[in-house]
Amino acid sequence: MERCRLFHTHHAPMGAWASLTFGAPGTGVSIDVQEPNVKRSGSLLIGEAVPGEIRTLGFADQPKEELTAEGDEEKKKQYRNPLDAFCLYREEEITRFLTPSRDIFQAGNVTVTVHTPYDALPDPKKQDIPPLACVPGILLEVTVDNTRRKVPCTVFFGLLYHDMKQMYAMEQEGLCTIGYRNQWMFAADEAEGAYLVRGMDAVQSLMEGRKLVHQNGPGFLCLRAEAGTRKTLRIAFSVYAREGSNGARKTEYYYNRYFRNAGQAAKYILAHAEDLEHQSRKVEEEIGERSEDPLRFQLFCQAVRAYYASTQLLVDESGDVRYNVCEGAYLWRNTMDLCADHLVWELKRNPWVVRCIMDEFIRDYSYHDRVRFPNREGLYEGGISFTHDMGCYFTYTPPGSSGYERENDSRKGFYFHMTTEELLNGIYGMAGYGLKTRDVEWMKKQGNIFRDSMASLENRDDCVPERRNGVLKAVSERSGLCMLESTTYDALDHSLLEASGNLYVFIKTWCALVLLKRCFLLCGDEASAMRAENMLKKCRRSIKLFQKADSPILKANVYQDIEGAVIAAAEAMAVPHMLHVLSEAEEPELFEAMRAHTNACLQPGVCIDPASGGLRLSSTSKNTWPSKSVLTIYVMEEVLGLAVPKEVVREVIGWAQVSAKETTIADQIMSDTKAVVGAVYYPRIVTAALWAEIRQ
Repeated sequence: MERCRLFHTHHAPMGAWASLTFGAPGTGVSIDVQEPNVKRSGSLLIGEAVPGEIRTLGFADQPKEELTAEGDEEKKKQYRNPLDAFCLYREEEITRFLTPSRDIFQAGNVTVTVHTPYDALPDPKKQDIPPLACVPGILLEVTVDNTRRKVPCTVFFGLLYHDMKQMYAMEQEGLCTIGYRNQWMFAADEAEGAYLVRGMDAVQSLMEGRKLVHQNGPGFLCLRAEAGTRKTLRIAFSVYAREGSNGARKTEYYYNRYFRNAGQAAKYILAHAEDLEHQSRKVEEEIGERSEDPLRFQLFCQAVRAYYASTQLLVDESGDVRYNVCEGAYLWRNTMDLCADHLVWELKRNPWVVRCIMDEFIRDYSYHDRVRFPNREGLYEGGISFTHDMGCYFTYTPPGSSGYERENDSRKGFYFHMTTEELLNGIYGMAGYGLKTRDVEWMKKQGNIFRDSMASLENRDDCVPERRNGVLKAVSERSGLCMLESTTYDALDHSLLEASGNLYVFIKTWCALVLLKRCFLLCGDEASAMRAENMLKKCRRSIKLFQKADSPILKANVYQDIEGAVIAAAEAMAVPHMLHVLSEAEEPELFEAMRAHTNACLQPGVCIDPASGGLRLSSTSKNTWPSKSVLTIYVMEEVLGLAVPKEVVREVIGWAQVSAKETTIADQIMSDTKAVVGAVYYPRIVTAALWAEIRQ
């Protein structure tokens, strides 16, 4: 294992929309339960104590409030810095290792291991998901090596909560617990020798090895380690919520069938600690590096935790299983343009999740529209597409609508419709599931949706078949008077904002047609496969519309004179290549054009930021996204066979581990200053799964 930097990392159970987030020095711990944003909940204090001495591997948040000499004596005691007595290890004294299922910190005699084993989940249509896979909590272990001492020591795991009087510490049902209401809990097993210490004078009790509980001050779960022994204190961190959503669909968390409070979940975690440890080892054996660069693998290990921190495994009122990925701090439910990128993980790990989400989009969040064409009067048949999302934060929107999109009269601002983009993403999702699993029965059941999607692509090219050229240009009537549909890159600039005539959309259309054609052939639908092939022929011819006479860099938009080199256009090739359906032998025009284009973009001052050496998705935008950068780098290296400078890859990793070290993953970074500008707590960086190999 390669030593890892210290940065904030999610430690999240699967499907509970919760995380115990820590790892960055000086920023404390964030306890997140249905709150997708990192905050300062307090300080996590982990270590060993003997008479007269205490050493702490701490994730400490320094108090911000200072009190004058006058005032409330109790407050003065509460707000004096209680960390002074804990003798925190310095950052350079802490060693960290990160694997797909364990986060390990070591300093002095203390080792902290956090287990988050994201095993493959069984398809709930075939069998129940077992409690071990969906328990709303994680296992932590604190091991202290006391073999060289001649006196016993106290192993401790503690929390200095931001408002200490809100936190409780108590013994209940054989557990020593520290928690908040029935929302979250840290627990250790009394039968294993665990005991509680809490109070403003807790340091003295820790050094003396005696139990003491007063309901104010930091709280600690403790264990005695005799002289000459090595002891491990096991801690469960558990969360609980009954409801998972409201609005158009009310759901409960799946784990409610097994656990009805945080205490039950904690008890289960501690009782099955060895099973969770075994699961961690199993996951580590299953997931290996695809790259010789261990830092790429570290990014995946960080990213997969960020993904699961935003997940909900739910059951609706009819008993059907639902799966939601919240778009980080932006809060949109199952954002379709993120779903398309999450395929690179879920198709490897849990393909049924893709089917579950696409079934829901098809049934409740698809619609048919009419379209307008630039410089042409009238409304014409558009076809099927999908909403940008299924709602916002806790609320499902009514069927056929999203939380994000709205009708706009002006081209200023955000919240444009993404009808064309989401049609393409829907094709990626449906085809991705079908081609990965070879679930022909499901594909045939959805045959009309596949054919409707094909017709929708044709209609958005042109209402007159003879005028079609493979370039999507129609604008949905839903967009309003602004006559603008945006792409997933709406936060960038003019080079990627508008869908009509866009290079990125054109390449994605080409790839979507390749996916549709393969699905039609697999289902024996020769006529529809021929329709896809006919439109592919138009794409092959129309690539010349994007070509310039004096440069291999393709035009950002074929219908507008837009300055900018869009290297992000290549990322659309990642999923079809991963599914082994996109080959240079069948699409030489695409490979030739994109190889020349990306190679020319991959130069300093074009899509390589001259200040930092980082990758710009568009030469004209400093706002760049790590998740899409990973996809683009994958395509350049694995699909097009180009050599990507090591500095480009290191910058992507640095954006996650250095720039965003206090916010966890952030998916909007300024390429020149490396500053975080948005998209924190973000799941889409799970695209780094392209740098990992699943061996099942």
